[in-house]
Amino acid sequence: MLMKANYYLEVVYMSKEKIENVTEKEGTKINVKILNIKNGLTEYNNVKIIKVKSEKYSIVIMEDYLPVIGEVEGDVEIITEDNIVKFKDIVGYYMHKHNQFKLFIKEE
Repeated sequence: MLMKANYYLEVVYMSKEKIENVTEKEGTKINVKILNIKNGLTEYNNVKIIKVKSEKYSIVIMEDYLPVIGEVEGDVEIITEDNIVKFKDIVGYYMHKHNQFKLFIKEE
């Protein structure tokens, strides 16, 4: 029984080590493209976190997040190293895949 406990501790230790290696990577931040009829195409690089708050759900997207596609009726926050960009009360569609986030804003 003691042997199984030691094995479990080794697996947990390896997982923590892998997590630290992933968070220390450079250059894998999210690139964001926002298409709006009023303002055209806007791009943001080195984005750390994207927060989507819709009427039915809330989601936080970070680098290496699973592919996601959806509709938003609410707010979107884009958090970069330097600032925070907020889009409030929007209706649109988004897609996140391979650290590329694309948002088409239908209405503001």
